[in-house]
Amino acid sequence: MAEQIRYDLSDLGTPLFSSRSSQVFQLRDPDKLLKLFRPEVDQHLIDNEEINTTETFEKGISAVECYGQARVACPDGLVRSGLIIKKIPGQTLIARAMKKPLTVFSASGTMADLHIAMHNTHTDKIRSYKELVRTSLDTVIMSFLTGEERAQILARLDALPDGDSVLHLDYHPDNIMSDGQNISVIDWMTSASGAPAADVAATLYLLNEGEMIPGLSPAVASVLEFLRKSICKSYLKKYKAISGMTDEEIRPWRLPFLIVRLSIWSIDSEIDDLRRKIREELAR
Repeated sequence: MAEQIRYDLSDLGTPLFSSRSSQVFQLRDPDKLLKLFRPEVDQHLIDNEEINTTETFEKGISAVECYGQARVACPDGLVRSGLIIKKIPGQTLIARAMKKPLTVFSASGTMADLHIAMHNTHTDKIRSYKELVRTSLDTVIMSFLTGEERAQILARLDALPDGDSVLHLDYHPDNIMSDGQNISVIDWMTSASGAPAADVAATLYLLNEGEMIPGLSPAVASVLEFLRKSICKSYLKKYKAISGMTDEEIRPWRLPFLIVRLSIWSIDSEIDDLRRKIREELAR
């Protein structure tokens, strides 16, 4: 790991973008950004994102280059961790679709093409998805499961195919940047290696059931909901047509993703719903 650079939060200015897990700041170098993680994000997730971002850049499936970690001193005395990354020009596919709704059709095709290229890329440096699921089962938030339920989950997981394809696991139009000519997938924190169908199952959940960005007006949320479901339907159709993947291959990976979603994201408003869905899957 490269030597860590230190900043003061007061010197960084206003973030360009804020999400549940991070804030993104422009650095003095116009080609570099600081992705500053919120205090509750575990350091191992930040370390994973550094590894994943470096690997996917070196494999040629992402234009995001990582220049190492940084530490940021905050006025409250906390020291937060961040990653220094290359700035990717343009807007996310969902932002482009909000301005020009007809681009929803090209966005879905772009998503499918990029996802297949990703899944045709193999890695031995990114953590195993199956191991990620097993680790997720051991977190406190999964303690609602009985011993019998845990055993059932592990048996189902063991029966699923292995793989070494690059998986994103947070793949949706807001994690794809485009300036109209160049395009790149961003945000590799949750990336893993495994069977491509696992990643497709994750995307189907995110586009059809994942919680919307907090703070949206009802009107904007309604438009986004329509756009992402429209994109999902067309994306899945094209992905299956090109890859030959079937619904029967995708379906068994829903349960593992529900577990990872609950364990890693732990979004308060999703917890009860995810626990219910996990038990529904176990009952199938």
